[in-house]
Amino acid sequence: MNTLASCPECGGKAKWEPPFYVCSVCGLALRRQEYQRLVDKQKEVLYEAQVEQGEGQDKKRKRNRDYLDWYLGKKE
Repeated sequence: MNTLASCPECGGKAKWEPPFYVCSVCGLALRRQEYQRLVDKQKEVLYEAQVEQGEGQDKKRKRNRDYLDWYLGKKE
């Protein structure tokens, strides 16, 4: 059974040729556990980046809301 996966290093197609995933672009060869470990780490890094980006957007929205509240607030 030859399945295609994405290479964790270059993004090319990695083909399962027991006992390795072999990338057709960069030639990287990884055992199944090594491949899965790298893919899981990439997913974790991507998730953390998305969380940080979301927190930054929340801060910006709060700052904008605070400014609008101040601007539209009661003028004395």
